[in-house]
Amino acid sequence: MIPISGAQLELWVATFVWPFIRILAMLATAPVFNNRSIPRRVRVALAAAITVLVVPVIPVPPTLQSPGAMGILLQQILIGVSMGFSMQLVFSAFDMAGDILGLQMGLAFSQFVDPARGGQTPLIGSFLSMLASLVFLALDGHLLVITAVVKSFEMIPISAVVDVVNYQNIAASGSIMFMLALQISLPVLTAVLIANLVMGILARAAPQLNVMSIGFSITIAAGLWVLWITLPFFVNGFEGAINRLLEISVLNIK
Repeated sequence: MIPISGAQLELWVATFVWPFIRILAMLATAPVFNNRSIPRRVRVALAAAITVLVVPVIPVPPTLQSPGAMGILLQQILIGVSMGFSMQLVFSAFDMAGDILGLQMGLAFSQFVDPARGGQTPLIGSFLSMLASLVFLALDGHLLVITAVVKSFEMIPISAVVDVVNYQNIAASGSIMFMLALQISLPVLTAVLIANLVMGILARAAPQLNVMSIGFSITIAAGLWVLWITLPFFVNGFEGAINRLLEISVLNIK
């Protein structure tokens, strides 16, 4: 019989618990993984499976009874949440672009109940978010996210340092969100603007023409047509944003 001391058992538990907290915090906030349709037990089981694979390649962490145990707990939560939050900004860009397009095209009233989010969401925004999720999975983004959290253990090992989040990189992630939302919505906004200018010219040239009766349909048709034409170009921009935010999410830890 192999004797196992209490110190060895405590070290084994700490070796599993600390990386498990970081990975679980990342999965709870990362896109696709944080969807309400995925049961919590599945996320916990996935985090445990990834932890089992990661434990052999990470340095030996401090024990659970070390003086800085509370700081280590905060550290792991901050790292995981900051990485998942940085990736979630890409999907927030599609939601923002959908809100802008729906407002300018006259579809702001078109909303439906989204069970994945637990509330009403705009139609265009939901469509773009679903498209982003499909492209994310097609580009193996879920695997890239897991790779990023595994690499984070190499860049910053588990220690009692609490101040580990680079807030400047998180702010840079937010700027990417606004930039991507503008890039997505700009072609459609241009088409809607041109359609409104044309309708304004027609209203001045032919006052007997009822612009209000046909302008609404023309604006929606022009916006949807340009959106359909520009959809293939979303993939390249989305892939570039994903790769950049993956780098930033890893750099969010000093």
